Amino acid sequence: MKPRFFMSAQAFGWGLWLGASVFCTHAQIPYATEPFSRQNKFEVYGLGQYLHSDDTKFPGGVTMKMDDTGLGGAGFAYHFNDFLSLRADFMFGPATLHTVGSDGTELNPSESAFLQTGRFNLDYNMINRRLTPVLTAGIGYQYLEIDTDQSYAVPGPYGWYYVTDYYYETDFTWNVGAGFRWNVTDNFFIKVMGGAQWLQYEGADNITTQIEGFFVIGWMF
Repeated sequence: MKPRFFMSAQAFGWGLWLGASVFCTHAQIPYATEPFSRQNKFEVYGLGQYLHSDDTKFPGGVTMKMDDTGLGGAGFAYHFNDFLSLRADFMFGPATLHTVGSDGTELNPSESAFLQTGRFNLDYNMINRRLTPVLTAGIGYQYLEIDTDQSYAVPGPYGWYYVTDYYYETDFTWNVGAGFRWNVTDNFFIKVMGGAQWLQYEGADNITTQIEGFFVIGWMF
């Protein structure tokens, strides 16, 4: 016959193992292939964007080049059903522009710029699973502000002072993209997306293509 303390220790050990197993089972992340409903749910999220812009041609052989850059921002969305959702993204960040003449020489080595964008997209979640491919398309705008770094003197009430020129414009954009969405838990989700956006700057000879990559972290409720 086993001592009572040994049997108690053994029972305690089995109970501890069983409790740990149950806890680990509940703590596990659900399977990505598990069915998941998004119908009538809202979400808010933060996002980061990698942006690569093609060259923009202007009359007289002048070309505007934009260095690759990154934007950050936030957005929100509403899911009509398990497959369709409408979202709005707003992002901002710096950009560096170069102006090149028809002979290939830089007319202005670099100009600092500020980008602010907004877009309104319809997303199609292809399957009602926690992990699903996503297709998206939408319209929006891009606000571009350039510090021309040119100053000139103007008279004021207390003498002459210098003013720096700024140039700004807002352009209509349209975009398409694709990627993957993963509802890691019932509330927490991530998305990885890629795509392209198009716009035409004022006075430009061509439509500019911008290649995009996104990483999204959000909360669904």
